[in-house]
Amino acid sequence: MRTNMPVALRALRQRRGWRQADLGRRSGFSRDVVQRIESGELAGVTIGAASRVAEAIGAILSVELRWHGADLDRLIDGLHAALVRAIAVRLEHLGWIVYVEVSFNHFGDRGRCDLVAWHPQTSTLLIVEAKTRIGDVQETLGRLDVKQRLAGEIARQLGLRRPANIATALVLTENGANRRVVREFEPLFRRFSARGRGALTWIRHPTQGTSGLLWFESPDAGSSRTARVTYPARHRRAG
Repeated sequence: MRTNMPVALRALRQRRGWRQADLGRRSGFSRDVVQRIESGELAGVTIGAASRVAEAIGAILSVELRWHGADLDRLIDGLHAALVRAIAVRLEHLGWIVYVEVSFNHFGDRGRCDLVAWHPQTSTLLIVEAKTRIGDVQETLGRLDVKQRLAGEIARQLGLRRPANIATALVLTENGANRRVVREFEPLFRRFSARGRGALTWIRHPTQGTSGLLWFESPDAGSSRTARVTYPARHRRAG
């Protein structure tokens, strides 16, 4: 596990004026575990233990997996594309018009929406963030906040009428790791009032009264069907 944790943990601990024993006590581990982490002797330290030590000092441990350089990036991109396709299939089947890869740039706020879906019958705009894995939870939710704030502008950019309802959705790949993140950071996810079956019921009959949607999707769900998704004109792909 390649990480800057040894140096960073020591710096944070010293900044607080804690001894290794103090951090060990607050994290529920012995001073020896803290000493091993700060010395870079991570072979015998589980990721769970290192994460608890980081949380005890107010930090979040992010682990990066490396494999064959850019090949891993292409693999991850493929998994994300499969997830987006599965979401698009589900929404299109339920009567939504789906736009993918929608970029925006409005007075310095810029970014890209994985999917934007429009429900013509109710004039509802849905901004979807698709994640195969969650890295920084607060950063992910912060980006979704920006997209929600600019939803009206995004609708105008797509040539849609003014939305009567606006909702955001965070859709995660169905796996144990993502479910653990949601459980671990539950206070940050309370904003999503419609989850699981409740979220899927909402997209069948979109109404007001939801602060956000969260559900877990299997990328395989879109493998056998093709959604009639739309790329905004300046992003339209050839072929």
